[in-house]
Amino acid sequence: MRTRRLSRMLVATLLGLATAAPAGAATFRVDDTGTFLSQPSTPMRWRQLAPGRAGDHTVEGRVTVALRLNLSPWLNRPARLFMGLAPTEGLQMSASWRTQGRLLPGTLRGGSRTLVFEGVVRDAFLQESIVLDLVADGRTLERAQSLQFFFEIEVMP
Repeated sequence: MRTRRLSRMLVATLLGLATAAPAGAATFRVDDTGTFLSQPSTPMRWRQLAPGRAGDHTVEGRVTVALRLNLSPWLNRPARLFMGLAPTEGLQMSASWRTQGRLLPGTLRGGSRTLVFEGVVRDAFLQESIVLDLVADGRTLERAQSLQFFFEIEVMP
């Protein structure tokens, strides 16, 4: 019994270390000024036509994003690239995306970030088209929200 608990603790510790920033890694915001949205605002639609008390109150939206990330300062260096979403006031927004293969698909919530690339930066500009699916509870969506996605890179020494 003790060995089983110890091995669970060890696995949990190793998982925590695997997701933590490597010692000595420096984190920088990535210039994404070349990124283009297919539409300036994303209409959100009810998942269920007439949500009721026991019904589904989820609203959804979809937008295609042409990413252009300037990675030239970190060319030929090992790095981890993260996509983040700044916290949203009073709204728990969830975003998930599919890619064409240069970046990892994933999911994130407001106030968090997730890994989208790990390896050596081989190109000065990373260009990728992603389909971004947005989901929120329609009961908390009171007005238009400005979502602030960003990219950060951790560069290994």
